[in-house]
Amino acid sequence: MDPYAEQKDQVPPPRAHQGCLWGCLGTLIAAVVVIAAVYSYGAWYLYKGFSRDARIQTIVEVVNHSAEATAVLGHNISVHGVEWQTYDYSTGKGGTATYVLNVIGSNGEGKVKAELDITGPKVKVTSLVLTDSEGHVHYLVGAAPPNPMMQNSI
Repeated sequence: MDPYAEQKDQVPPPRAHQGCLWGCLGTLIAAVVVIAAVYSYGAWYLYKGFSRDARIQTIVEVVNHSAEATAVLGHNISVHGVEWQTYDYSTGKGGTATYVLNVIGSNGEGKVKAELDITGPKVKVTSLVLTDSEGHVHYLVGAAPPNPMMQNSI
């Protein structure tokens, strides 16, 4: 048999197709897309998605029905941003939530800190504090905390 005939029948080994490179790049791109989607949803919720939140709608209703808030901010008070929110469902019977909302009315803007008691579908506003643009604090729902200067007075 011809020694050269055997070499002609052999196929050269396949060239590397950089599979590891494309696999790593694909994984990296997928991770970036997922992180961007989560970030985008969070940003959308904090700036515009809150308008459908039933708890925030309850807070806005209470603020709009408050004579003191209307005197400070004017009419048609609405939320134009959520500064932060927390939820705690460790009470066993329901939960609590705290919101800090940026609000604006026809006469000005301010911040509202609201504390809610959540029992099933019922939401009760337990504390509502409005801070106007000048820094004045207005207690719309709930009692103002005691003055620490008066605690030790005679």
